[in-house]
Amino acid sequence: MRASLLTPYLAAWALALAVGAFFYGKSEGRAACESEHARAVIAQREAGDKLMHDRQIVERKVHALSRQLEEQAYADPVVVERCLSPRRVQRLNAIR
Repeated sequence: MRASLLTPYLAAWALALAVGAFFYGKSEGRAACESEHARAVIAQREAGDKLMHDRQIVERKVHALSRQLEEQAYADPVVVERCLSPRRVQRLNAIR
């Protein structure tokens, strides 16, 4: 008779232990997943910041080069208002 009373309590304790282990594992898994996701978001943000910085550097270089080219283009004095200087004509022919 004593063994028959112990069996329902043992089954209840085993079920409670299984349910507790399930919810503990679920909460630990969720925390691990959230921390992994947060690390991935931070890594993506840092990569985006680095790309933006590199893009700004390239933009500055392009702007400086275009300004130099424009200054070189207008460096020749105009001999005749309606004609290009010989140096400009040579430069234009070199581009073709």
